[in-house]
Amino acid sequence: MNKVGKQSALPFAALIAAALLCPNATAQQRFRAANEPNTGSLSAIRPRDKGLVVVLKSSVIPADETDNYIIESVLKADPESTGRHQIVYGTLARKLNSYIRKYKSLSAATDLGEADFVIFFSLVEYRRILNSTYPFGELFVIVKGEPGMQRPPRIIWKSRKVIWVGDAINNFLKDLKTIRGED
Repeated sequence: MNKVGKQSALPFAALIAAALLCPNATAQQRFRAANEPNTGSLSAIRPRDKGLVVVLKSSVIPADETDNYIIESVLKADPESTGRHQIVYGTLARKLNSYIRKYKSLSAATDLGEADFVIFFSLVEYRRILNSTYPFGELFVIVKGEPGMQRPPRIIWKSRKVIWVGDAINNFLKDLKTIRGED
């Protein structure tokens, strides 16, 4: 290689190295952000608030507006439980009722109008393991907002990944207990 070839190869190698390292750093930052606990806004749920449980079969969500799409679909959904998703409702209700009895906080709402927040489980699939059915999906907690105070509805907690419904509600209750200082 001549002198001119060596001089042009060095900047080219530096450019390739920078291009390979930069996307890796941003991917690691996104991975760390996705795995951080998202419990900062759970203080928006006050001890006497009423919650409503909604379960919907997962659908295709536009990638650019995931939060808005989820909020709109939940607020427009029929909160009545269907026989098709009784396993999911039963698991959520059992865990929530146990928490309500133990800590004497929160209560159940019968319709969306009286609810202060919504616990939404986006059902992705049912898995059959050893002749038992396990519902998997994502759990979201949505505060309805207050139009008079210019607060729109928002997602204040969501599960970190697609998991079994029992683990999802346990993670939510664990984070809620941590925020409230309950053991």
